[in-house]
Amino acid sequence: MSDNGSTAAPLLAARDLARTHGRTRALNGASADLHAGEILAVTGPSGSGKSTLLHCLAGIVRPDAGTVTYAGQRLDELPEKRLSELRRTEFGVVFQFGQLIPELTAVDNVALPLLLAGVSRTDARAAAGEWLERFGVRGQAELRPGELSGGQAQRTALARALATSPKVVFADEPTGALDSLASEQVMTALVTTARESGTAVLLITHDAQVAAYADRELRLTDGTVAAGVTA
Repeated sequence: MSDNGSTAAPLLAARDLARTHGRTRALNGASADLHAGEILAVTGPSGSGKSTLLHCLAGIVRPDAGTVTYAGQRLDELPEKRLSELRRTEFGVVFQFGQLIPELTAVDNVALPLLLAGVSRTDARAAAGEWLERFGVRGQAELRPGELSGGQAQRTALARALATSPKVVFADEPTGALDSLASEQVMTALVTTARESGTAVLLITHDAQVAAYADRELRLTDGTVAAGVTA
């Protein structure tokens, strides 16, 4: 039985990951499991390896040692073309500042991954509008990122990450630049939508109030898992 009480095989699993940046050891034997539909918070002090763990699990960087398995396949051994395809279709990624494309409106930002997946522009924009509605920012659909508040921009980024109905959303400090009210709105929208769609979420945060939204908490210290706590 896994440490979250499930007997099912994890959707995503990391084993004994090591990763060095220059002379800094970011990960030092870290292991983690994420099950389908689960929300897992990864916490720890600055520099503990949280973002590096997310990047390895999302296939953004490859570990120096250890393995990453997704749906039964070795993610760390896949060619870059296949990893890019997974990030367009089965993975959604959200960073602290959203990283929306400034020249595009909110609705076009959300429609972009659908267009890349071959959806027609009309259908992609229609679907994007529905996702903006779910995240409470339909009224800002035609605004560009510079015209959005921080909370509106982050909810737009979440809508974009979920628009392709991914199996996993990787959220790296998604509320780190927001005030408490906007943080609550963003997390409520993310958790509600993830629960409805059965999407697994790997949530990187230093905020205990944000971590409380998760099913489990995994704490990193010096690149190693310190504890697994049921939230």
